[in-house]
Amino acid sequence: MRRVCLAVGCMIAVVILTFSGCATGGRAKAAGEQAKTPAEQATSEQAKATPGQATAAPEQVKAPKLVLRVNCAALEPYTDQAGNVWLADQQADPNKTWGAVGGMTVDRGELSIAGTDAPKVYQTERYSMEAYKFSVPNGKYTVRLHFAETYDGITAEGQRIFSVGINDQAVLKDFDPYKEAGGFQKPVVKTIEDVAVTGGEIVIKFTTNVQNPEINGIEILSK
Repeated sequence: MRRVCLAVGCMIAVVILTFSGCATGGRAKAAGEQAKTPAEQATSEQAKATPGQATAAPEQVKAPKLVLRVNCAALEPYTDQAGNVWLADQQADPNKTWGAVGGMTVDRGELSIAGTDAPKVYQTERYSMEAYKFSVPNGKYTVRLHFAETYDGITAEGQRIFSVGINDQAVLKDFDPYKEAGGFQKPVVKTIEDVAVTGGEIVIKFTTNVQNPEINGIEILSK
């Protein structure tokens, strides 16, 4: 009889210890408390790890880049073989954002111009101009100047020489299109990088040396 009681007492002790372990090992959730999803749990833990951290500001949308291509002396817009659109030329005017200051224009027709995706740009020409002016936002720009000697009165190097400045900075000194291109009806492109604009304008000036300055195309590309 004593032995049975001892066995029962052991069983009761085991049961009490087991129940006590379950109770202390994990507290039951209060009534009405909902379990968190893994995503909510991760967010909660992150908030605890970085208390008081400000929410990141939304990413700012950058202004679109300015791309302006002018087919000097052209009367109509032109789309070249690469899909670039070149605007028809125009004279500077207070109501316009860009234009040529002075000069005369000529269209030499279907000249054969090799080595370019934009042959029509070199078939028209503005010459004897003082400048081109462009109103643009402040910033840095790449300016590309397109030339080709197509006047049949020029037959050798040294017969047309002029200089070019951009915003009062010399960029081409004693420039000879025939010499630079390596002959007649051949294109040459001069690229001027990092043109800084602080006054809202790009002014391309031409200075005569021998014969008249000429230009076939201009590209203004914001950085």
